[in-house]
Amino acid sequence: MDKLRKVGLSALAGSLAMFSANADVALTGSGEFTYTNSGGTNDDTGNPFGLSHTISVTGSGEMDNGWSYSVFTGFAGQDLATDSNSLSITMGDMGTFSFDQGVGIAGITTLKNEVPTAYEEVYDATDGNDYGITGNMSSTGSFSYNGTFGNLTVSAMWNPASVSSSSVVLQYADLMEGLTIGAGSGEVDTTQDEESIWIKYVMGGATMAWQRSEVDYSAATSRDEEGDHYGISFAVNEDLTVSAGRQEVDFSTSGNEDEESSGVSASYTMGGLTIAGHANSTDSQNGVSGQNETSKSINFAFAF
Repeated sequence: MDKLRKVGLSALAGSLAMFSANADVALTGSGEFTYTNSGGTNDDTGNPFGLSHTISVTGSGEMDNGWSYSVFTGFAGQDLATDSNSLSITMGDMGTFSFDQGVGIAGITTLKNEVPTAYEEVYDATDGNDYGITGNMSSTGSFSYNGTFGNLTVSAMWNPASVSSSSVVLQYADLMEGLTIGAGSGEVDTTQDEESIWIKYVMGGATMAWQRSEVDYSAATSRDEEGDHYGISFAVNEDLTVSAGRQEVDFSTSGNEDEESSGVSASYTMGGLTIAGHANSTDSQNGVSGQNETSKSINFAFAF
C-alpha cells in the first residue's frame, strides 16, 4: 500500500509540475459617463445621463510543456456582479480551447460587427433590437476553439445547453495586401439559422468594410432578416478616429419597409481617457413606415 501511495503521489506531482509557478494576474477596468439624446417616434424621456463601470481580472501562466493557460472573470453593474468568465488552454501552434461562460470568444458571435466604427454602430438609434446582424446565440456554458494557420483563422463554438447552438467562422487575411475576407454560419437548435460574410480593406489610416448578414427562423410566424452594413473609418492620427456608415435591413414579411440606419461617430484618446460620440438615425424602425428615430451621445471613458 505504501508503494502504491508513493507511486500515486509521484504521478500527481508530475502532473502538477506541468503548471509552472510562472503565473501573472492582471486587473483592468473602466468607468464610463454618458449623455444620450434620443428623439423621434419613440422619444426617450428618461434620464439622459448614465454611468457604467466594469472590472476584469485575468490570470495567466505557462506550463512546462510549452502550453499556456488563462482564466478570465468580468464584473459589471452597480454592484459589480460577475458578468462573464472563461478558462482557456493555448496549445502553441495548435490553437486555443476554451470553456466560455458568457464572454463570447468564438464562433459567429465574433463576426457580429466587422464594419469599422469609431464609437457606436449606426443602428444604435433603434429600440434595443438590433436587426439584420448575427450572433444571437448564448455562449454561456459553451466550448470554443480559436486557431490561426498562416493567413487562415478558424473560430468555432458549441453550446450543449437544452437549447443547443453551434457556429463556425473562417477568415483569411491579406488575400491581397490590406484585404481580409470572412464568412460564418451558425444555428440555434432547430429554430434559427444565421449566416454572415464580410470583406475589409485597410489602406493607410483608412479602413473600409461591407458585411451581409442573414437570420432565418423556422417558425412561419417569424420574420427573416437580411442586413447589408457598410462603413469607413479614418485614423486622423494616433489619438483621433472618425467614421461613417449605413445599414439596410430587409424583412421577409409582406408590408414591412426596409429599416435604414446611418450615422457618424468619433473618438479621441488622451492617455487613459477616451472621449467619444455619435449621431445616428434610423428610418422605418422595425420595418414600420414612418417610425423614425434619432440618437446622439457623448461618452467619457476612464480606463485603468
